[in-house]
Amino acid sequence: MNDRIRAREVRLVGPGGEQIGIKPLPEALNYARAMDLDLVEVADKANP
Repeated sequence: MNDRIRAREVRLVGPGGEQIGIKPLPEALNYARAMDLDLVEVADKANP
């Protein structure tokens, strides 16, 4: 969760389930923080 995620890129899904897209981890973390949410890794072995 959040700073424990080690992937370079993630598939970002919005709070309503909408696909935001494949984003670099820092951008995804900033998005989550701006929305006052946590970034959660669902499948660590998946390729975004």
